[in-house]
Amino acid sequence: MNKIVFFIISIFVIMFSGCSSNNSLTYSKSATIKDGFHSREVRDVYIDYALLADNSTKSLFKKMELPKKVIVTDFVDVTSLDNHRKLGYVLSNNIKNSLINNYDIAVVEAEVSKFFKISGNGLKILSRDINKLRSTNFNVQYAIVGTYTYSANELIVFVKLIDLKTGIIKGSYAKTFPMGEGTKMMLMTK
Repeated sequence: MNKIVFFIISIFVIMFSGCSSNNSLTYSKSATIKDGFHSREVRDVYIDYALLADNSTKSLFKKMELPKKVIVTDFVDVTSLDNHRKLGYVLSNNIKNSLINNYDIAVVEAEVSKFFKISGNGLKILSRDINKLRSTNFNVQYAIVGTYTYSANELIVFVKLIDLKTGIIKGSYAKTFPMGEGTKMMLMTK
């Protein structure tokens, strides 16, 4: 009898000790890399960008009433404040998807404002003067602004909800991820 109880407890410990929750933002996957005639199997870390967006929007709005409309900028590298990489588009588009699919919030497309510009380098706020952004034709009170920074080993993502009428940050979210090959590719791809 003791052996059966020990066996059952052992099974539960094994099952639950290595489990990751469905709420994990990263997952590991095997991939085969071919180099000429040779191939090798590697494990890589991937980021669930949709879940990252869902978690960040949930965090941004947890202490306030949902706004009717927001504008979402492309995520930019903290160092250059410019978006030349695929990663910035992926992050901002996942935030837009999360807002549209999970909340009753209208996402205003940026080109409708004279203070925002979409170029080959992404979406830019053309003024840091808060009074210009308060103009009546803009008519959006909140902007979701994202930045990221990275090293050889990690990616750090920051998301802020900014009240454009006051300049006050109403919500903030930050998350650090291990650097994987997929993320490196998006940082190298324009």
